[in-house]
Amino acid sequence: MSNAMKKIKLLIILFLIGYATMLAQDKKFMTYRVKSGETIQSISKSLAITPYDLLKLNPDIKDKVSADDILIIPNKAYDPLLDISNADLSNINQRDIIVDKFIYHEIVAKETVFSILKNFNISEEELKQNNPFLAREGLKIGQVIKIPLTVDETLMAVNDENTQPYLVKAKETKYSIANKFGISISYLEDLNPKIAENGLQIDDVIVVPKESLEAVNDDFVIYQVQKLETMYSLTKKFDMTPRELETLNPELREGVKEGMLLRLPNPAKKKEVFKDLIPEDSQLKIAMMLPFKSRRDSLDFQNDRLLQITTDFYFGSLIAIDSLKKQGLSVRMKVYDTENNQQVSNKISNDPELQEFDAVVGPMFLKNVKDVSNNLKYGKPLILSPISTKDHSAIDNKNLVQERASLEQHTNEMIEFVKAKYEQQDLIVIKNESERSELQFNRIIKDIKALNPDKEVKILQTKDGYIKPEEFKVFRDTLDRNIVNWFFLTDNDPAYLGDVFNNLGVFPEADSLMVFGFEKDRNFNNIDNNFLARVHFHYPSNTFINDRQAAYQKFEATYKRKYFTLPSVYAIEGFDMMYDLLLRLCHGTDFVSQGVSQRIGTRYDYIENTSGSLINKGIYIVKYDGLEEKVVNTFEE
Repeated sequence: MSNAMKKIKLLIILFLIGYATMLAQDKKFMTYRVKSGETIQSISKSLAITPYDLLKLNPDIKDKVSADDILIIPNKAYDPLLDISNADLSNINQRDIIVDKFIYHEIVAKETVFSILKNFNISEEELKQNNPFLAREGLKIGQVIKIPLTVDETLMAVNDENTQPYLVKAKETKYSIANKFGISISYLEDLNPKIAENGLQIDDVIVVPKESLEAVNDDFVIYQVQKLETMYSLTKKFDMTPRELETLNPELREGVKEGMLLRLPNPAKKKEVFKDLIPEDSQLKIAMMLPFKSRRDSLDFQNDRLLQITTDFYFGSLIAIDSLKKQGLSVRMKVYDTENNQQVSNKISNDPELQEFDAVVGPMFLKNVKDVSNNLKYGKPLILSPISTKDHSAIDNKNLVQERASLEQHTNEMIEFVKAKYEQQDLIVIKNESERSELQFNRIIKDIKALNPDKEVKILQTKDGYIKPEEFKVFRDTLDRNIVNWFFLTDNDPAYLGDVFNNLGVFPEADSLMVFGFEKDRNFNNIDNNFLARVHFHYPSNTFINDRQAAYQKFEATYKRKYFTLPSVYAIEGFDMMYDLLLRLCHGTDFVSQGVSQRIGTRYDYIENTSGSLINKGIYIVKYDGLEEKVVNTFEE
């Protein structure tokens, strides 16, 4: 940043200090004076933001601060809905500063008066009026000029009585917002051109339609036609052809009229299916970064669980590559051993050679994925995190792909399933005393109460770590015997799970009940399958393997022939991920619009994370049907 820009930044900071209180709700950022002894870490902690976000707001301070330094920090009192929601910020770069509807722009090499007028959509008269020194000095590199902040006419045109401002919340994506308002992602981007290029950011104010969808059933919703809407605008909004609209609503042949009620496909059910096609002469270059630990003196395949997982995943991937090569795809692959070491992962991903690859599969653990993602942030390859289910949304990299749905996505998917199936059942949430249970309880209780606001949601609470059988008996006596009772788990603690299933599993047959969990991990291994069957236990899963399926049997036979053993779930995941990845890369990197796919034991249904990265939300909802487990959210071909 030039001295001129530093000076203007200081003037702006001083201006903000003088008016900070008066304009508290109007400014997205405010100033902070560093005190003696403070560091980046201590300031970040006191302000409840990450050091990364603090440094991003203050690129001049690099990695340390001094007493009396002035920092820009987020304003907790800021109300984004009062901001300039129609401002066109598409041509503003990271070095520009916006204050009071003016852009302070630093002149860089090759900029001319003509390019500035064109980029910022202002007249030469406006430019000179706001920068009188240009008449004397002309335009020079390093100058800071003042440009009025213009309004995006496209947004103004749609920001009428049919639309409303909407504040983007944490973890929301284009997919989730478009789905919430029953519109296509492309129409959402038409309403908000800046998110098409820059993606969504928390606290962005965007334009959305006023909610006018009412669910009829799982397959259809009802939409009321708004003022000035036309056949063209309806087809654009809902990503349908006129013929598709008229087939569902024959009255449209007489024309579109305000107030008409239209039947539309439920946006939550409408998904394109990815077609397994390999374009002619397709060539891909793939790198794998896996923790083989090959530098050790000896490898204990018998007892080293990580080594078993890594090897199985790798063997499954090799079968996928071999299968696609036979179908005509040219694949070159290079394998790197990360040794499950952060420094090694960092060193490998700094190698310029990695920039030549189409995709990098790995590392397996989130801490290593972060380093690799940062090193390859502006490069060519996609970075695939293949195993971790931890939240990746804090990693700022649009090339990052999380292959396994997070536990939060499991909760979201199960709640949506419950909403779709609810028919006035009684609802009981079983709460434990742990922090994990408290977080999950707070996450789900609002959604569960919303299923029937007029009906009480009962809470069954553990005491001193468990629920006494007699308390279960007293509680059972309060249940309505003429209705199904739905129970919701909030923890995976072994003692808690034992209490719940050992008691619910022996309820009399006259008591009709169903239990919903939000994960099923190894803590369920000690639960009697008969009890799980008795309560018709439902849970979400990233994988589901049907060993009677032809695709599985073919893979199993190949795996046994090559490696003389049966494939593990990680071998199947390795095959599924590599097979799906390579086919999609043949058609580009826009995995979201490519549609959903079903492999041997994995579904792929990509959405954008808050940070702009991708996450696979292809989740199975599995139910115990007797002692057999069955998928109850079917894949729509």
